[in-house]
Amino acid sequence: MSTKRYLVAVLCTVFTLPALAQRFNLNFGAGPGFPLSRTSDFANISYHLVAGAGANLHSHVKMNAEFMFHGLPVQQSISDQLGVSNVKGRLYSLTGNLILGTSIGRGKNVYVIGGGGWYRRTLEAKQTVLKAGEICEPAWAWWGIECVNGIFPTDVTVGSRTSSAGGFNVGGGFTFPLGESGAHIYTEVRYHQAFTRSVDTIVLPLTFGIRW
Repeated sequence: MSTKRYLVAVLCTVFTLPALAQRFNLNFGAGPGFPLSRTSDFANISYHLVAGAGANLHSHVKMNAEFMFHGLPVQQSISDQLGVSNVKGRLYSLTGNLILGTSIGRGKNVYVIGGGGWYRRTLEAKQTVLKAGEICEPAWAWWGIECVNGIFPTDVTVGSRTSSAGGFNVGGGFTFPLGESGAHIYTEVRYHQAFTRSVDTIVLPLTFGIRW
């Protein structure tokens, strides 16, 4: 590509970005996640990550498709009851949401968000066993693994379970302009309930992120 054509392409991209920003929205965020109801009887507080994108229908009306990962670390007392070393839980979701907002002055906005979609909860139980036949290399000590006479402990997956189900979410948040960049910092809290097998999975993630 010639220098002239390259310059034209760059200029077109620059002038197109504001239009795209008016038509579409993006968001990335993370923060603590709190299990609620019966979910809190099994899982501890963890963290979550979210990423989303969608169309702007109006200045304060937006559509958003969002992916979320939420940790569900199972309480040690539950692992002890099951007779395993630990149980790791995770929640994944893909939801479609509607965002309704209003300005509260100086570029700040308040909004409500809600929608529904697909949720997947996974559980994986591990048990520590002693494995023999390995040479006790110094590297084991570096990683805090005790190796005696070629025998060292290792975690083995002894069981797993997955449940996929529909669910919904509802919540709200605030956005604050990030200088003149057109981006906004947002703080949001949202209630998620997935109708997973045996026990509904209910979490309340508190998100801090950036929204365009």
